[in-house]
Amino acid sequence: MSFNTKEFSELGKNQFEQALQLSSIVLSSAERLASLQLDLARKMLTDQAQNFKALSEIKDQKALVEFQAGLAQPAIDQAFGVARSVYDAAVQTQTDLAAFVEQQVAQNKQTSLSVLECMSKNAPAGSETAIDTLRSLVAQSNSTFETAAKAAKKVGAEIAEAGEIAATKAVKAASAAAAQVKAKVKTTTDAA
Repeated sequence: MSFNTKEFSELGKNQFEQALQLSSIVLSSAERLASLQLDLARKMLTDQAQNFKALSEIKDQKALVEFQAGLAQPAIDQAFGVARSVYDAAVQTQTDLAAFVEQQVAQNKQTSLSVLECMSKNAPAGSETAIDTLRSLVAQSNSTFETAAKAAKKVGAEIAEAGEIAATKAVKAASAAAAQVKAKVKTTTDAA
């Protein structure tokens, strides 16, 4: 079996395109996260300015206590929103990388089959059994990889769903606790 210059050139070109594709996925992920960070910083700055303005306009202790109690729920909501955005960005990156890996596996499978076909054409007489064994081995390894990839996707989806459910429950519990504190503060300040 021999490769000519054109085949080597094509192989190099394919490797370069794969590297560009992977770089694009990584850079897109970094861009999503940087954008999230900038948006969060902008929102926090605006919120802090509004809170400072509202705080400077408070004239009595009752209003101060109510103001403080009112800060908890928006902070919880914002934290949940940020966590959800980061999670979505991570899922998108994971999806892009999984698609890239699947594409590479499909290309490698095709390359393996092409190499085996070339070997079988150029193999000496009597080597059919060895070539058939190699074909069987490649088919079995491809099947094993596909099964493992499907199982990994399923487990990943189940873990992500469980994490989302747990986060939602935690946010609901924190929201309920913040509402109780706010109600308690309101009752205390109304009684005073």
